[in-house]
Order: sequence, then structure tokens, then C-alpha cells
Amino acid sequence: MSHPVGHINRLVNGKVSIFDLYQGDQKVSHGGGSNCLVQASTMSDPRSLTPEINFRRGISYAGDLVAIGAIYFALAKGGLALASIHPSATPIWPPTGVALAAVLLWGYRTWPAIFAAAVIANATTAGSVATAIAIATGNSLEAVVGAYLINRWSSGCNTFSTPNSVVKFALICFLIATPISASIGLTSLATVGYIEWRDFADAWVTWWLGDVTGALVVAPVIVLWASSHYHAFNRNEFLETIGVLATAAAVGLIAFSPLIEQTPGRDPLGFLAILPMLWAALRRGPRDTATVALVLAGITIWGTLTGGGPFTTADLNASFLPVLMFLISITVPSLLLSADVEVRKKAEESLRRAQIELERKVAERTQQLELANAAKSRFFAMASHDLRQPLHALGLFVAQLRTPLKSGERTKTIERVDATRKELDEMFNSLLDISRLDAGVLTPKITEFPIARLLQKIQATFDQATREKGLRLRVRRSDAWVRSDAMLLERILLNLVSNAVRYTLQGGIIVGCRPRGEMLRIEVWDSGPGIPEDQKQNIFGDFFQLPALERNRYGGLGLGLAIVDKLRLLLNHQIDLASTVGRGSRFAILVPMANECVTSTAPAESPNPAAFAVEGKVILVIADAPIVQEGTGGLLGKWGYSVLTAGSDEAALIRLADSRQRPDLIISDYHLANGKTGIRAIEQVNAAFGSSIPAILISGDTAPEPLREAKDRGYILLHKPVDPMRLRAVMHELFKDHDDRRNAGAGL
Repeated sequence: MSHPVGHINRLVNGKVSIFDLYQGDQKVSHGGGSNCLVQASTMSDPRSLTPEINFRRGISYAGDLVAIGAIYFALAKGGLALASIHPSATPIWPPTGVALAAVLLWGYRTWPAIFAAAVIANATTAGSVATAIAIATGNSLEAVVGAYLINRWSSGCNTFSTPNSVVKFALICFLIATPISASIGLTSLATVGYIEWRDFADAWVTWWLGDVTGALVVAPVIVLWASSHYHAFNRNEFLETIGVLATAAAVGLIAFSPLIEQTPGRDPLGFLAILPMLWAALRRGPRDTATVALVLAGITIWGTLTGGGPFTTADLNASFLPVLMFLISITVPSLLLSADVEVRKKAEESLRRAQIELERKVAERTQQLELANAAKSRFFAMASHDLRQPLHALGLFVAQLRTPLKSGERTKTIERVDATRKELDEMFNSLLDISRLDAGVLTPKITEFPIARLLQKIQATFDQATREKGLRLRVRRSDAWVRSDAMLLERILLNLVSNAVRYTLQGGIIVGCRPRGEMLRIEVWDSGPGIPEDQKQNIFGDFFQLPALERNRYGGLGLGLAIVDKLRLLLNHQIDLASTVGRGSRFAILVPMANECVTSTAPAESPNPAAFAVEGKVILVIADAPIVQEGTGGLLGKWGYSVLTAGSDEAALIRLADSRQRPDLIISDYHLANGKTGIRAIEQVNAAFGSSIPAILISGDTAPEPLREAKDRGYILLHKPVDPMRLRAVMHELFKDHDDRRNAGAGL
């Protein structure tokens, strides 16, 4: 058996109120949360409680009932002492408010206390035990029915939070709950002859108004004070509460107390009661408004009872009836007004918070835009320098080629031209990768493959570059298999190693793998300058480079690590960075491991260009730049194709009509003259021939829109500068796919 203290702790940690231990209570909630003292009252299996908790539950339950019953009994005896029309029919009946508040706050389990106290109070006043039981039944039903309807229709303990719910509360008390007690009680008294039937109506009105006033004046004070939330002490608010209560007491004493002689000129002073009510309603909220009403009610009843105030007459019962109407008339409108003010204050506070939040977000967004603009400005400055470097070198190499050169020198210069072109190509590929990632056109193709394949590619790619810089490159073998996109993971590793090679001036780079449970940790270590702690997040931003490293840049645009970060998010791989300034850095990426298998999808090897079948193939080239037409047409002609060139879709149609040839492939620039696109040109040619001709789009625009449009139309989009071997491989694949579909159609 578990220890009782541990069981209690579990109850507390589970947010189970002590009142939840009692069966039969009602859960009262509003706006998703309960403000009553009882949140829920039933437990699915009371037998699971320990005997000690059951005993404590019983003691607490009995104590609650005794306390509620004692308060009810004392107020009932006081109210019955003021009865004049009949010993059991009194115009002053605060027990109704106590009973209603008790059921709202502590649940329906409190009805026995109300019933017992009412029986004792009435049996010791007048009538018989039978009539006392009947009256107590009416009193209990009045509280239970009223609380049930308030819980169901008027937000329970939050009934004073909105004008609409205050109206519902007043109507329930006025029209449904309080008539129950008056009707049952007086009917029982009249039936056994304790009251004449001719006096039934007058007694009923007195009884009913007394109960209504008790419900509308007393219940709100108890509910609002008992269910109010704790707030930090505010001296100004406390002083204002004291001030409004003191004002209410002063007005009550001036207008209603017997301490001042009652004269006709004093009668209108009773209207001053509206001042503290308005002050409380407008400034202090429903709780203080209800409290001010109770203070005024107490002073008014005391003054009327002792012969003071404007309501005093020779008949005490007749004096109290206008007092009750007066109290009802100032209490209900004031509660309505205070609820409305409270709603408006909450709305204003919500708007104020929303405005602050909006201003915060605007400030954050503004800062982000400023940082982005600064980064772009920095990028354009760097790109202007970095792109000019290889272009400048190309101009020098071309100038050398125009001079007489020996065969070896000419070959070496051409190699340098090609290396410079590749450097430019790498820069543009970085921009292209960022554009593709931002456009969302990359879709990972997850397969299982050996990591050794990528490690071999790393070794082959960077072996010469590291030797030329005097660095050591160590790639440790691994037999592990991983689950990822082979091409995208390769791009991540290539960028990480390229970044290490670029910024490492001495020492070396190590690439290796470590199993970590079900994950493989692929690490890239370097002995470079390291990354300051405050820059570790910034280095993954677009166009970002550490200022201290600018002097050591070699053809970089600050996009390598940004591409790594975007790709790892796309693949849902975690990346980790550890770095010490002056000692180097370590990047690690976690990739899910897979079981070794032979069914993995290996990257397709590039076909042998010599194996391409070009005989009889006609290619239409559409480009508005003559130099592009000449360059593309000349290259394709060298490869053995028959080439037709045109500068627009109209010119292409005319050229095709003159040659009477149907092209086997269309290669078109994406952007053409007069705002036209290559997609439109391709579709015009397809429409002319009534069939779908394979097509390739070529663009220097890295914006997301061309990428999306080409993908949506099913076209291949290559970005300038296009590597000739890449273009030749794509052409081969298109021809192969087209021939396969044609053969499949012929077989049918």
C-alpha cells in the first residue's frame, strides 16, 4: 500500500482539488478554466482512497457543513426577528444569499447544511416541525435550483464578469429561484392554518422580496471575494478601495442613520447612494461594487429599523418593502455597469498587449530587415570583388592566347582558363542552390546507401586542392550505411570540407564517422582560425563571412554554410558546431543509420559522351542573344547534331517551316525579347507540330519564379553558366526517355 502522504502529493500534483473527493459536486468553468473553489467533485473509484484520506475527507466535509449551517442559522434567526407580517415571513432574509453562494462555491453537497439550519431556525421560531421541514425544503431548493441554473446559463462563479451574465443572474434569482421558497413555505403554513389565505399574497410578496434582496445583495459579495484571484499588493488600489467604502459608509450615515433628525429636506439625500456605487462600478470592479452595495444595505436597514431615513413609516413591514426595492434598484444596475466597465478594461488591456506585441514584432521584423539589407549590401560588395577576380583573370588569359605561345604554354593557359571558369561556376552554383532552397523546389529522395561512397568522393575532390595549399587531408573509411538523400548529403559534406579547405592556412582537415546509437555522426575537423562564440549562429546566415577572415577568402560568397543549414533542415538532420578561436573548428552532422543491404539506389553514373547517338538528330536553339546562338549552335554542331537557331518563337516557327524539319529537341533561353519566355516559345512549337517535343530551358535568373514555373510545366531548367558535359548528359537522358516512350507505344 502506498504511503498516504505520497498519495496526497499525487493528488496535488494532478491538480485535484480537495473538494474533488466529494461525490455529487458540480464542475463550474468559464472560458476554459474554473474560478470557483470546487472544480470537480467526483472520483471514478472512491475505493482507491486510503482509509486515512477517507477519514480526512469526512472530517473536512462535516466541518464545512457545520460552518455553513452555523452562519445560515445565525442570519436566519436575525432575519426572523425582524418579521412583522408573520413570524415566518420576514422582509430581511440574508440567508438566501449565503445559501446560493455556498452552493455556487462549494457545490451541491452543501444542501444538507442549508436544510438542517433552516429546519432548526424555523422550528424554534413558529409553526411546527412539519412546516419547518417544508420551509427548509423550499430554502434548499431555492439555493440548489438557483445555483444549477446559474452554472448552466450564466457562467457559474463568473456570472458577474459580463453584463449579459449579470442580467441572467438577476433574472434567475428574481423569477425562478426565490419564488420557490416563498411558494412552498407559505403554502405549507396556509395549509395547516398558521396563516390566513387572505394574507397569503401580502406575506408572499414580503417573503419573496426578502429572498430576492438576499440573493442579489449578499450572494455577489461572498462569491466575488471568495473566487477573486490573488494580485500583488497595490497601495493606490488599496487606498481607493478604502476610500470608496468610507464614502459609502458616510453617505449611508448621512442619508439613512437615526443619528440625524429626519426632516423632509433630508429625504432626497438617499439618492446620494448612487455616488459611491458609481465610483465603485467605474473604478473598482464588480467585487468592490457588491461590497459597497452591502455596506449601504446594512446602514439603510439599520436606519429604517431604528426610525431613521426616508423609508420609515409606522408599519415596519411597509417600511422595509421600499428599502428592498431601493437596494435592488441600486445594486443590479451597478453590477451591470461594473461588469461592462470590467469587460471594456479587459478589452483595452488585450488591445494594449496586442499593440505592444505588434510593436515588438514590427521592431524585430525591422531589425531583421535591416540586418538582411546590411547582409545583402555586404554581399554585393563582396560579390563585386570576388566575381571580378576570375573575370579579370580570364581577360588576362585570353590576352595571352592571342599572343604567340608554345604548345605547352598554350595548353597550360587553356587549363587555367578552364580552372577560372570552374571557379566562376562554383560561385554561381552557390547562388543557384540558395535560390532552389528558398523556392522550395527541392524534394529529398531518401534511400539507403553506404557512406563510404561519399567519403571517397570527398577524398577525390579535395586531394589535389589540399596538396596545393600544403594541407593534410585525412578521410577515415567507414562501412556504415545511412538513410538520407545521397546527392543532398553529398552537397552538405562538400560544402563543409570546401569551407574548411578555404579557410585553413596550415595544418589539415580530417573527415570521419562515429556511430551514436542509431545515428551516424559525420565529422569534419580543421585547424583553421576558429569561430568566435558570438558568431556561431551568424555563420549559417546568407552572405555571411567573418570580418577577420575576409583577407583569406578564395572565391567564396558566404553561402556555403547557409546552404548546409538549409539542406540539413530539409533532410531533418541535426548539425553541431564546436570551435575554438585560433585552434580550429569541428562540424558534425547526425544521419540515421541503416542496415547494410544491396537494394540501395546508387547515383546514376554520367554516360560516356562517346556513346551518344546523334545521327539525324535536329535541335532547335532559341536565344535572343546572337552570341548565345552562335556558341550553343557551334558546340552542338561539333557534337554532330543538325542545329537550327532562332531569336524568338516567331522566328523559330518560320525557320522550321522553311527547313521542313521537325526538331527532336528544343533548347531555349528562359527570358526572351519583349518580355516573352522560353516556355511560351516551346509551347508554340509544340502546338505547330501537334506533339510534345523534349525541351531544355536555360536561364541566368536564379529567382524562385522560373524554378517553380519550369517544375510545374515539367521542363528541365539549367542555369548559366552551363557545363557542356552537364548539357550533353541531360540531352542524352531526354533522348533516351523519349525513345523508350515511343518504343513502348509502338509495342502496344
